[in-house]
Amino acid sequence: MHTKERFYLTVRLLCFGILLTAVGLRFGGVFFAQSEKPPESTEKTYPTMIYEPTERSSLTFTEDDAALVPILNWSGAQVDAQRLIQQPLELSVTGEPLILILHTHATEAYADTADYRSTDPSCNVVRIGAVLAESLKESGIAAIHDTTLIDLNDYYDAYDHAAQIIENYLKTYPSIRMVIDVHRDSVTDAQGNQIPLTAQIGKETAAQLMLVMGTDTSGLPHPEWEKNLSFALQLQALCAKEMPGLFRSLNLRSQRYNQHLTPHSILLEVGSAGNTLGQAETACRLLAKQLSKLILQ
Repeated sequence: MHTKERFYLTVRLLCFGILLTAVGLRFGGVFFAQSEKPPESTEKTYPTMIYEPTERSSLTFTEDDAALVPILNWSGAQVDAQRLIQQPLELSVTGEPLILILHTHATEAYADTADYRSTDPSCNVVRIGAVLAESLKESGIAAIHDTTLIDLNDYYDAYDHAAQIIENYLKTYPSIRMVIDVHRDSVTDAQGNQIPLTAQIGKETAAQLMLVMGTDTSGLPHPEWEKNLSFALQLQALCAKEMPGLFRSLNLRSQRYNQHLTPHSILLEVGSAGNTLGQAETACRLLAKQLSKLILQ
């Protein structure tokens, strides 16, 4: 072979080798790129929770337990509390979100703040909802806490805005069976001074709680209001047995308060404006113990 021919052959072989190397790097890069760990999602998620009790309680309620729950009936509805308190509780813990906690009047605050209102979530009822959610999670009950200041810009339409928030969560998490709308009450004396509402539970001073339950007497559809009331009666009766004095009389009203959206919804008043934030936090921790016991029976 002539020197010129050998030169051209060497050049061709070298080019072919370069081409093979480039192809190898190309496919190798694709392989390794596909093998890399995908970036972590920034989407907010709620972890599945596992509850493994050492023993299961067996709670039963009799018609006599209805006497433990005084009812202030402002609704005009006929109520058979003895029947309702004995209805089976249709709740089960699957590990998926079961409870949604929110605040239609989120800027409500306590005696620690000026004018008993605050946009600071660490001072208003949003903080109370956080304590309730954390306490429930410690028992193995998955609870979502929405911290939207729903009433910040439009107080009078707050319940309509809250309904939209609840419906959006129900679409994403159909496992939600209970909505707890956390508020604080306002109780004043003859001079207009805020009165703290407290209960002494053991060595702890807690803000008193009140359940506000809706009916269908306003004319708006609320076909399962008795199911919601049945759950509320059981919760308050259990607390009356274990922590007497924690609850005030259950308040039954004609409005729905968005309780028609899930079958175990409650509106929870945690103390009044005269209470301290600490007393309200204590009340929610105590409530979470009994609520967990009721759900996990």
